[in-house]
Amino acid sequence: MTYGQLIKQADHNLRSRYEQDNIAEQLMRRLAELLAAGEANADAACRALRLSRRTLQRRLRAEKTSFQKVLKEARARLAVDYLSDARLKLLEVAMLLGYSNISSFTTAFKSWYDMPPAEYRQKYLST
Repeated sequence: MTYGQLIKQADHNLRSRYEQDNIAEQLMRRLAELLAAGEANADAACRALRLSRRTLQRRLRAEKTSFQKVLKEARARLAVDYLSDARLKLLEVAMLLGYSNISSFTTAFKSWYDMPPAEYRQKYLST
């Protein structure tokens, strides 16, 4: 191999390792888009990331996480962002996060932040 080929190969290896190390964050970013489109499932995520389902599972396991854990974290982060927009009604926030009703969203939000979303909005956005 020539020096140029070695550099090219090293660069390729570094890029692929970097991508593998950040699969949870890549998935998190994709889930934000998929949730808004109503397609927050593993198959849609695999298509968006251009990975097989098995590869996604393996890479997430290597980072000691899972699709469900990343989805839960994505929803929790996005919920706070959406609630900060006073123009969005709670039902709209629930729908954007992939919940079919406010009750399911409220239950999930309480498990993340120990208070209902309406209270969170009132408490943290009035300041």
